[in-house]
Amino acid sequence: MAMTGKPTFRKPAPEGVVEHIGLGKGEGTAMVELDDGSLMLIAGSDYLISSDGGQTWGEPQPLNCEAMGAPTSVSCIRLQSGTLALAHRGKEDAGRGTEEYGWNPFYLSVSEDEGKSWSGAWPMKLLGGPYYDAMMQLSGGRLLMPSRICFSNNQHPGLEYERISSYGYWKGLRVQISGHYHYPEVDIAAVSYSDDEGQTWQRCNGQLMGWFDAEGIPNGRGGVTAVDEPNVAECADGRVMLLARSTVGRLVQSYSEDGGENWEPILPSDLAGSYSPPRLRRIPSSGDLLSVWNQVSRDEVRRGYRRGRLSSAISKDNGASWENFKTIEVTTGIEDVDKIPPQYPITPMIAMPELGTLPDDCATFDYTNVWFVGDKVHLMYHRSWIEADEETQEAVTLGERHGTAHKPAETVLRIYPLEWFYS
Repeated sequence: MAMTGKPTFRKPAPEGVVEHIGLGKGEGTAMVELDDGSLMLIAGSDYLISSDGGQTWGEPQPLNCEAMGAPTSVSCIRLQSGTLALAHRGKEDAGRGTEEYGWNPFYLSVSEDEGKSWSGAWPMKLLGGPYYDAMMQLSGGRLLMPSRICFSNNQHPGLEYERISSYGYWKGLRVQISGHYHYPEVDIAAVSYSDDEGQTWQRCNGQLMGWFDAEGIPNGRGGVTAVDEPNVAECADGRVMLLARSTVGRLVQSYSEDGGENWEPILPSDLAGSYSPPRLRRIPSSGDLLSVWNQVSRDEVRRGYRRGRLSSAISKDNGASWENFKTIEVTTGIEDVDKIPPQYPITPMIAMPELGTLPDDCATFDYTNVWFVGDKVHLMYHRSWIEADEETQEAVTLGERHGTAHKPAETVLRIYPLEWFYS
C-alpha cells in the first residue's frame, strides 16, 4: 500500500545525544543495569542487551518467563537484595478480568541469574492495571506499584462515540484525532505495596480520585476528576509523591507520609497538561524529581494538540515547584516554548468536535519512560503522525491508541547527559 512519507520533526536530537528509532515496543518497556555493566531493555515478551551504555543494541531474544501473559504494562527493577523483579500480566489471565482484581491480574516474578530465567508468580492485588514500568522500591525496602481502574463505556444510550469525538481535515482528508476520553469514563487510582520483596501485597487505604473545585480546593464542587496511569517517586524528605494524568488541563498529584498506605487528597499540580500519561522519576545523584509529560495549554487541548508537545521539568523541593522546563519535541501548529503557565479555571477540558484544517506535519509524542544510568538519562517515547494511502486516499490517524488506529508510529530512545535537563 503506497503511503505518504513521514514528516520532518521540529526538534531533532541535540548535538551529542544518541537517538535510536524503532527500538522496543513503546508501552511495554523497562530497563535494568546488569551486574556486568550491560543494559537489559525489556520490550514486551522480548529483551535486548547493550554492552556499551546504550550506544548499540543486540537482537531481541525471548524473555524466559513461563508465567508471563500479554506483553504489556511490564515493570522491572533491581531489588536492594540484588534480585531482579518483573511485574507482568499472568498468562492464564490474559484477556479476561476478575471481580477481585478489577482487571486482568498482575503477578511478580524474580530472577536470580540476571534475567536469564524467571521464577515465581505472586499475585500483586492491584486495583485495575498499572502504567507500564511504574513499580519502584523505597529506600526502606518497601515495593510500591501504583495502578488504576478505568470504568468506561462508549455505548451509553444517546451518546455515540463517533459523534462526540474530534475531527479535522488533513490534506483534504477527514481524520479522527481524539480517542476514548470523549466518551464517559471514570478513572480511579490506588497504590499496592509489599514488604517482603513482592511475595505478598496489600492495597492502600481507600482509592484516589479528584474531588476539587475550579480553584483546586477539595470540596467536591467540581465533581469527580480522573486519576489515571499514576507514577510514584520517593521524595528527598521521605514522602512518596504520586503524579497522574487527568482531564482538567493539569496533571494531578498526591503525597503519602507512611510509605504509600495512606494518601492525601488528590490536588491539581502546577504542571499544565492534557489527559496524557506523565513519567515521574527521582534523580539518583541529586534526589531531585524529574517529570516528562505532555505540557500543553487549555487552548491547545481544545484545538486537538493534547499530545503535541513533550516537555521535561525538575523539582528541587519534592514537587512543590518546578523549574528547568525543557521542550523535547513539539508538533507543527503550536509554539515551541519551554513553559506553559498553569491556567484557571481548573475544569474538564477536551478538544472541540471540529478542528478545521490540520498542519501537514502534525505529530504526537507520548508514553514516555525514563531510566538513569550513571550520568546519562535514557528517555524513550512514542512518536506518531498522519499518513494517507495514496491509492485510496484514506488517512491513518493520530487517534488515541486505545481507540482509533495509531499508525504509523515509532519508538524513540534518546540518551541525554543528565546536565541537559538542568541547563
